[in-house]
Amino acid sequence: GWITGPSPLWKASDQHIINDRWLVDLQWAHLGNNFILDFHEDSLNDVQPIFEITTGVWGRSFQRSGPFLRPTNSVDLNTNYFLPGVGGGDHAIKAGYRWRIALGHSETHRGGNTIARFRNGVASEGYLYRDAITEYDLKTHAFYIQDNYSVRRLNLNLGIRWDRQRDTALSSSVPAHPFAPQWLPAVTFGGADSGVVTNDFSPRLGSTYDLTGDGKTIAKASFAMYYGQMGPGSLAGILNPVGEALIGFPWTDGNRDMVVQANELDYSRILTFGGNYNPNNPSFIGTLNTVDPNIKNDRTREFIAGFDREIAAGFGVGASYIWRKYDQFSFDDRVNFGSADYTAVTFTPTACPAGARCETITYYQPTRPLEPVRIRTNLPDFDRVYNGFELVLSKRHSHGWSASASFAYNDAVNNYRSPASYEDPTNIDKWDGAQFAPESGGSGIDNIFTNAKWLVKISGIYTVPRFGINLAANSNFRQGYPFPQAVRTPSRANAAGVADVLLDPLGDVRHPNVAVVDFRADRPITLGGSKRVVPSIEIFNLGNVNTVLARRRLQAASNANLISGIVAPRVIRFGMRINW
Repeated sequence: GWITGPSPLWKASDQHIINDRWLVDLQWAHLGNNFILDFHEDSLNDVQPIFEITTGVWGRSFQRSGPFLRPTNSVDLNTNYFLPGVGGGDHAIKAGYRWRIALGHSETHRGGNTIARFRNGVASEGYLYRDAITEYDLKTHAFYIQDNYSVRRLNLNLGIRWDRQRDTALSSSVPAHPFAPQWLPAVTFGGADSGVVTNDFSPRLGSTYDLTGDGKTIAKASFAMYYGQMGPGSLAGILNPVGEALIGFPWTDGNRDMVVQANELDYSRILTFGGNYNPNNPSFIGTLNTVDPNIKNDRTREFIAGFDREIAAGFGVGASYIWRKYDQFSFDDRVNFGSADYTAVTFTPTACPAGARCETITYYQPTRPLEPVRIRTNLPDFDRVYNGFELVLSKRHSHGWSASASFAYNDAVNNYRSPASYEDPTNIDKWDGAQFAPESGGSGIDNIFTNAKWLVKISGIYTVPRFGINLAANSNFRQGYPFPQAVRTPSRANAAGVADVLLDPLGDVRHPNVAVVDFRADRPITLGGSKRVVPSIEIFNLGNVNTVLARRRLQAASNANLISGIVAPRVIRFGMRINW
């Protein structure tokens, strides 16, 4: 009821009206916030998953994420003050302060602490994992003040916000790997503090102006700056050696039971490693990683300009242009290691199923062993620039009907402005200038955000005269999401693991465009007084379209380009709402 259970929430608040101009509100809250993503059977806890490298298909078991225990306690003090007739106009002043403490307990366990990795059905690699059990503490303070100033046709909104954030890693311990404790020993961690406290000031300015003086044509513009809100472990996580640790070795399945055993691994060659872990000194309990004392929170600068116009009674049109620039992303930089320490390698797949693309690719691998020591800092010479446009048409409800339509176009481009903006050059030529690529470059394709450059929405409602039947429809039309076809490389030298090399710049090849229409009809029935029954029917995906949303991306694989996701089929739902 406090930390565990169905996310318990406790609140207490007091609102005080001091006079007809001044309102004060004080609130305390506690949220338990807990969940777990578990095996569907407890017996899978000790079963090693199977992973086919060429196809990316899992089998037999997987992992448990959690339990996650993330209780928060917060105190909010807000006040509103109305000040009329000052400076030629009226002021509506708002101010507030928040204190918040957030704890974060997280656990991760891979089935059997080991993944049996196969290449084309042949035992190839054993990836060994040590459990993760982490504890973090995050303390934040925030204060804001803003003034909404109205004078004649002009309305100004001026404000500034201050955020102070600090997180620390608390003590915890994890057990050793069950059959390779010499590589992944038990660890007891006493906690660590990065010593970094961030203080961010975010200015905001907005304005609207009545161009014609009759309230029918409004011009508006705003500028704002935002800083990222930290989560527990955002900074101190790199100092914590009890996060999940990984090391991979070549594997020969001597007894052909498809289970990795200690005597079947080639410990002389490290294929990959990860986590706050140094395979050259696996018994070291502390961490050599650091946090840049000058690290900054990620930043967003935003400018919006637009107008709204009433073109007829009840009909309005609006248009907006949005520009944003994102920068100051954080990443974990390997000390004394960079893009100059990689060399290009070409690779041509030998097995290519019908219809797949198996052209020669170029990937990069390090020329010397990867440095295990890292520093969490800001990614230099990288930013993301967003340009968007939105057009909205609306008709207020009158004469039995209302409707709205909108068109949005957006383009968010990643800019890698120098070799300092990435470490591994693999895929940088495909990420640069593309939408929503990983900030630090990298070669994975699984964390690509779904995105469409254009989106059209149309919705409306009509009440049939005399019968009182409400008919409503909602439609969405959008560009298909990217289809980033890729070829997976062999294991790269110097413990760099494998990479998935994109064949096209991200977004050049996409899935089909999507068009979905939903429908609803209801008929309110009054039973007397305030009692009312509203039977309804809803049809989702009215046309029962089966547009492809996702396909298997890896090309030199037996399941290349197979459909893995389509639009959900038509669903008809009957309902009844009773009001009294």
